[in-house]
Amino acid sequence: MNSKVAAATVSDEVAPAVPPPAGRSGGSAALKVGAGIVLLAIWQFGVVLFAPSYIATPLDTARRIPAVLGDSAFGSDVQSTLLSIVEGLAIAVVLGTVLGLVVGRLPDLNRVLGMYVGTFYAMPLIAVVPLLTVWFGYTPSARLAMVVLEAILPIIYNVAEGARLVPSTFIDVTRIHHAPWWRVWLGVVLPNALPYVLAGLDLAIGRALIGAVVAEFVTAIPGLGYYILFNVRSFHENEAMVALLVLVAFALALRALVNLAISRGLPWYRPAQEAQ
Repeated sequence: MNSKVAAATVSDEVAPAVPPPAGRSGGSAALKVGAGIVLLAIWQFGVVLFAPSYIATPLDTARRIPAVLGDSAFGSDVQSTLLSIVEGLAIAVVLGTVLGLVVGRLPDLNRVLGMYVGTFYAMPLIAVVPLLTVWFGYTPSARLAMVVLEAILPIIYNVAEGARLVPSTFIDVTRIHHAPWWRVWLGVVLPNALPYVLAGLDLAIGRALIGAVVAEFVTAIPGLGYYILFNVRSFHENEAMVALLVLVAFALALRALVNLAISRGLPWYRPAQEAQ
C-alpha cells in the first residue's frame, strides 16, 4: 500500500526552543490581520457594487449572527450535525487504528487489503451517499455512515505507516524476552503509532465535516448542511454564512484539541514544519 502519511518526524532528543527574532511574531500577526481586513473589504464592496442584493456580505452576516445563534431550531441543527461528527470520528479512530495496525504489521494482509483501502481513498466518496440512503434510509444513520467512511481512511493510512516504522531493535528486544504478541502490539507498536493516529485524526476532521454536510444535502435531514442549503435556496445567504462560520469554528476547535493533546501528551513529537 502506498504511503500517504501526513509529514511528521519524531526526534530522540527534544530540540531546544529558539525564540523568534524580536518583532517578527508581532509583525506576522499584523500582516495576517491586515490581509484578512483587506479581503473582507474587497468582498463587502465587491458585492455592494457588482452583485445582487441577496448575496451575503461580511457586515450583513455579522448583523445576523445574534438572531441565528438565538434561534432554537438552529441550535437543534448544530447539535445534530456536531454530535454526529464527534460520534463518527470516535468510531473512525477506533476502527481505523485497529485496521491500520493490522495492515501495517501483517504484510500478507496488507497485500490483500491495501489495494481496497487505496481504491476507497482515491474514490470520491460523495458518490456513495445515494447508496447509503438505500441502505440506511433518509435518516441520521446515513449521515453517520458517511462521516465514518470519510474519516477512517486517513487514519488507516497514517496508523499503518506508524506501525510499519517501528524500529526493528524494539521488536528484537521483545523476542529476546519472549513477550506475547498482545504485549508487543499494545506496548511497542501502538505507542509508536500514536503520533500517527493523531496526525490521521487531524486530517480526518475536515473530511468528516464534508461527509456530514454532503449527507445532509442529499438526505435533507435536520442539520447545518440542510440549514445552509435551505437558506441559500431561499436567498437568505447571510444566515447560511453564519452556519458555515459555525462549522469552521468547530473544525478549528477540534484541530486545536488535537494539537493540545500532541503538545501535552507527546512532548517529544514535532510536526515536520517545526522540525526544519
